[in-house]
Amino acid sequence: MFVLFDVRGSGLGAEDFARELVVHENVALLPCDGFGPSACGHLRIALTAPEPRLEEAGRRIVRFARKLTEKR
Repeated sequence: MFVLFDVRGSGLGAEDFARELVVHENVALLPCDGFGPSACGHLRIALTAPEPRLEEAGRRIVRFARKLTEKR
């Protein structure tokens, strides 16, 4: 039902990554830092949307992550 997405290598914390992802790509993910130390730096992706919508969200997440990589 959920998967965790590790953003620790992005240069952003989970909350910042999630905030910027919404602003730039209109995709909302939940920062998991509040779930305890082992979840820090991760975002929760709900797999409850229809598959085409999940595929589009995945493309947007990858596009955003690539832009972060290019900035470094």
